[in-house]
Amino acid sequence: MNFSTVCNHSTTTATRRQSRTTLAFFCFVILTVLMSSCGEGIFQTPYGNKTLIVDTLSYDQSIITGIKNLNIDASGNSLYQNKVGNHNDLNTNFLIKFTNFVSLSGLPDSVYATINEANIVLHIADYWGSESDISLDLAMLGNDTSLYWQNITDIDEVLSKLEGNTTFYSNIIIPTDADSVIIPLDLDLVNDWYKQPDSLYVNNGLTVTKSNELDGMMAFHSIEYSSLPDLRPRLRLECSIYDTSDNYMKDSSFYVIGGGDIQFSVSTASVVDTLFYLSQGNIFRSFIEVDDLRQDTLLGPTHLLNKAELTLVIDELSSMIAIDDTLYLTTRLFKTDFWDADSINYLYTAQSQIFDNGSDTILIDISQLLQYMASNPKETAHEGLFFYLNNEYNDFNIVRIDPAKTQLDIVYTKVKDE
Repeated sequence: MNFSTVCNHSTTTATRRQSRTTLAFFCFVILTVLMSSCGEGIFQTPYGNKTLIVDTLSYDQSIITGIKNLNIDASGNSLYQNKVGNHNDLNTNFLIKFTNFVSLSGLPDSVYATINEANIVLHIADYWGSESDISLDLAMLGNDTSLYWQNITDIDEVLSKLEGNTTFYSNIIIPTDADSVIIPLDLDLVNDWYKQPDSLYVNNGLTVTKSNELDGMMAFHSIEYSSLPDLRPRLRLECSIYDTSDNYMKDSSFYVIGGGDIQFSVSTASVVDTLFYLSQGNIFRSFIEVDDLRQDTLLGPTHLLNKAELTLVIDELSSMIAIDDTLYLTTRLFKTDFWDADSINYLYTAQSQIFDNGSDTILIDISQLLQYMASNPKETAHEGLFFYLNNEYNDFNIVRIDPAKTQLDIVYTKVKDE
């Protein structure tokens, strides 16, 4: 090591020590300022000849300048459950088809299969009602190619095309505490589905409806169900395998996963707009106008919104939450010329804390949503907030909020004159 190296090392070490001392000094100064501010009850930071101070505002139910409860169509072809029956003023049935026979058509050229038995297997997700068993009717859809509905996403269009083009097939009775149901199918029918995919014959599947109007609804896992174990609807085929010389080789089971399904729902429920009403299954969302907040002098040019917490009080006598269920609310901004228009634009998302049947309040931070409303003029801003429950297509929980007890607490930072 030469002298030059020793000097460089010593200089570097001294510099590091000096940096540590300087850093420690600044940390001490900052800590002293913070402790002094906490002792005064507010957080203060130098701002020229002024001080920043944290303050709060509280609003009561008057922030709600309008409420509208909208019933959302529970029909769809991308749902995790297919419901059938009647419950909570909702009537549902569903369509399903089995078209992907690749498990059979993909066999090696040296063998072929004959179908000996065919059964639809549906796995039950839930049941609502008081029946010991539920009676369901199956009807086959017409095989006219003009009725084909595979790529149609407009639910009303599908139903209008198929109305009057069904033929009763069978009735099944299912215990409401069962885990699954097996529905036997005619072999000639299934062979048509398998062997004629490209002919004038088309596999439009079948409908599943409740046999009576008694209260009771069963939900089956749909083809969109993706959790383990795999409980998607399927066609189970018991087959015999032969070689090309017609020599029997073995028996084997093949499965055809559902190739399409659609739930169709009709609601007869009505909720007055003076309520703040949210529900699953028979879906209701609440749209809330809070226009006065935009007109209020909430945020001045030097004000900074820190937090806006909305407190909603649950009307426990009018709400129904299952004992084992946990819920949360989602809220977003909406904009439309008419509240019941089909084209409602949404922006931003906030979620509440988790709540259950033992909760009496719901807390939700709407800071981002309120910031947008307060910083934009009415002609470009969204009109208000809308709220909906999680898993709204699956369960049947109802949450009613008492609008008169709604409260909004806003924490913000402002400039205080010296």
